[in-house]
Amino acid sequence: MKSSNLLISILKRILGIGFLILNYLCYGVMIALAADSSLSANERIIYPILVYILSWGFLLAGIYLAGPELVNKMKSYYVLLKSKVIKRRSNDKQT
Repeated sequence: MKSSNLLISILKRILGIGFLILNYLCYGVMIALAADSSLSANERIIYPILVYILSWGFLLAGIYLAGPELVNKMKSYYVLLKSKVIKRRSNDKQT
């Protein structure tokens, strides 16, 4: 049971990271569509907008699937940095 939960967690992270990578790839597709001279003016506007909306879907899905561990790690780094800054300021005030 424990190994299956670990496997599911790893697969969710991999899938989430994959969605985040797809999000960044969408920006290249948007530029390529906007620069494609074989498309009409309306198509060069509409298609990149649709890809942009799709990229937000990839971003949100990626954060949802890969995010909890990532957010917890970022919070721990923030707390560590914050404690160092507060400690440094208290030491500066004492001297």
